Amino acid sequence: MFKSSFIVMTINMLSRLLGLIREMIIGSMFGATGFTDAYVSATKIPNFFTTLFGEGSLGTVFIPIYNKGLEEKGKEKTDDFVFSLLNLIIAFTSTLSIIMIVFSRPILKVTTGFNDPQRFEIANNLLKIVAFYFLFIALSGVVASLLNNYKKFAIAASTGLVFNLTIIIGTLFTSKKWGIYGLGTAYLLSGVFQLGMMLPQFFQIMKKYKFLFNLKDEYVQEMFKLMIPTLIGIFGYQINEIVDNRFATTLPPGTASALNYASRLYLLPIGVFAISLSVVIFPTLSQAVVKKQTKKVKNTIQKGLNMLAFLIIPSSTILMGYAEPIVTLIYKRGHFSDKGVVITSEALQFYALGLLFFSTIHLLTRSHYVYKDRILPVISSFTAIFINILLDFLLYKKYAHVGLTIATSFSAMINYIILLISLNKRHIKLNKMIYLKFLFLSSVTSLTAYYISNKINTPYLGKFSILINIAAFAVLYLSMWIILIMIKRSKRK
Repeated sequence: MFKSSFIVMTINMLSRLLGLIREMIIGSMFGATGFTDAYVSATKIPNFFTTLFGEGSLGTVFIPIYNKGLEEKGKEKTDDFVFSLLNLIIAFTSTLSIIMIVFSRPILKVTTGFNDPQRFEIANNLLKIVAFYFLFIALSGVVASLLNNYKKFAIAASTGLVFNLTIIIGTLFTSKKWGIYGLGTAYLLSGVFQLGMMLPQFFQIMKKYKFLFNLKDEYVQEMFKLMIPTLIGIFGYQINEIVDNRFATTLPPGTASALNYASRLYLLPIGVFAISLSVVIFPTLSQAVVKKQTKKVKNTIQKGLNMLAFLIIPSSTILMGYAEPIVTLIYKRGHFSDKGVVITSEALQFYALGLLFFSTIHLLTRSHYVYKDRILPVISSFTAIFINILLDFLLYKKYAHVGLTIATSFSAMINYIILLISLNKRHIKLNKMIYLKFLFLSSVTSLTAYYISNKINTPYLGKFSILINIAAFAVLYLSMWIILIMIKRSKRK
């Protein structure tokens, strides 16, 4: 188990780093311009459905039902359930992809605010190119879940690497000849390759393929019933992203792209720390709740909250304090202009304000799920979405990209507060003083480390001098925590 977890986490880390390199290359080739605005807007449509039906609800619900089928009816009958499900997905996603192609203009008029014909036309063409990505990635979600169930973790986890490598290679080799359309083509092909790489192992397990469409299959019906609560929550989040993009595309060209570039940076610690930690903690929580080990549940959640504070607050401090040099180091090359650096840096700073809230929501939501409480997280999510949309509307004209990022971070804080209070009142009594103490100590040590590390000046290293500042920050932060731990231990003796 530990070996498999380590492999998956390592691959996930590499995938995140490759994703950052991908954005660096796209930024270098196209900058933060109307072209990248069009690309971001076009790919948000298939991404919307991909999260809903591919890597979201289908993958989460599929495995328990599949294992239940194996236990109750054996592999042959359960394989028929898999075939029916995959064929239904093919029919549904193909139909939806064709609708995206035929009605691309009306769809983009709703989801974007482009007021110039050029950006709109580029987005329209790109949406037609990437529409069928939805088909391949939705199938990949179910196939990856099946492989994971048979302990073939590495190949399923590597789809992120394939996605990023395909876009990196495609952008490098086609950007001069095909421009932004080469990037769109690479995006589509990444879906084909992600599914293709898993098919050999899929057929090793399944042995064959059947074209079954059995809507009356009890497991198919059960799956779609169980999907609904999770689907609603994911749907709300995706709507939020599309609304944010809708407001961003009404602002000067490059704004939507800058927000996208900034989000890649603040999502890095969320992906590496928050999601990984939540995934590791979730099975322990589930087992403890089933066995009614209340103390273990409390300790596990408490340790998770403290660990997130320890890891995320310094990450937030670095992204806020060193936003401009970080953006300059990662993106400032090729067609990425000084203006793009400024907009992306400002967006990153205000995203970073909400980093702790974004990160902790993952743990708090799963902590509700172990108690079979799915309604409250959905209510909390939609409350935050309503606040985000309201603030977007109130702030975007006067404060532009800063207003949009403030709205996002503030709504995340509301979601975090609702979930934390709910968990404490409805399910498990946490030690609030210990958590507040951890938040305080993490904040003080982070600010102290930033203040000292910011004094280090190495101009001869150029834009790479930021690496010295970040390294100094990390050493100082960890050293202060080691001292605090040693002081605490000495008091116990």
